[in-house]
Amino acid sequence: MSVLRITGLRMWLPETARPVLDGVELSVAEGESVALVGESGSGKSLTSRLALGLLPSGAGVEGRVVVEGEDVLGASPQRLRELRSRTVAMIFQDPRAGLNPLRKVGDFLVEGRKGARARAGELVEAVGLEQRVLRQYPHQLSGGMLQRVMIAGALMGDPKLLLCDEPTTALDVTTQAEIVSLLQSLRQRYGTGLLFVTHDLDLAADITDRVYVMYAGRIAETGPAATLFSRPRHPYTAALLAARPRVVKESARLATIPGQPPDLRTELTGCAFAARCPIAGPECRTDRPELIDQVACHHSLTGADHA
Repeated sequence: MSVLRITGLRMWLPETARPVLDGVELSVAEGESVALVGESGSGKSLTSRLALGLLPSGAGVEGRVVVEGEDVLGASPQRLRELRSRTVAMIFQDPRAGLNPLRKVGDFLVEGRKGARARAGELVEAVGLEQRVLRQYPHQLSGGMLQRVMIAGALMGDPKLLLCDEPTTALDVTTQAEIVSLLQSLRQRYGTGLLFVTHDLDLAADITDRVYVMYAGRIAETGPAATLFSRPRHPYTAALLAARPRVVKESARLATIPGQPPDLRTELTGCAFAARCPIAGPECRTDRPELIDQVACHHSLTGADHA
């Protein structure tokens, strides 16, 4: 059963010539870990935040964003508050931005929840902290400890869906690995569905079952993580994988994707990636490819292309 199902999602922002989200289709099942990857500005964070009913000012939206059987786009403010407190929660990039520096960690975790002190103690231990942190202030904790506190806070309401918006970006590599391992173990322990938004493909490969690759507000490719990363079929996915930083000989140059993502002030015809794609044909610039057999491309790559 899906805890999150997005269908036909389109969003417009003021003074843009095209939708910032354009026909997004996405799902997360109970206990499943799903990654949403792509370059900055592709629409990843906007998509995830709509699961909380968070729309940018002046945005227009159509389609369905269904969480536990309820379309959040049509939910009342009261119902949205209930969903955010019990059904869906989010972990943001910077844990310091989510904590009041004048309040103790324990007060943050139990706020608005009667008799929740015992639950807070259980969860801080579940995320690898000692209960003494409940009596401490945010400035007394490291960045990794604060992110663990934010994870504990997100789990206070026993959510069915946990949204992770680049939750390891502000952390060092060692702490990143610890947080990723922690999220995996918590997902297995509590059966929570996980939507992990990231531009780090190696991180996505480590933590997720399935992956959606997003470009210019559209889903370019989707599939099981192991298959997609070993045999990408969309030229954009292949280009992202080729551009990953790797330890290579000193003379080697880091691969890049030429050009820039399309400007929101310019209308799109055809494939959004056509202007940057090395195998684009004339039809790619005029006819938009549909997402068929998990890839939206007129010239999807085959096994021979990876040989």
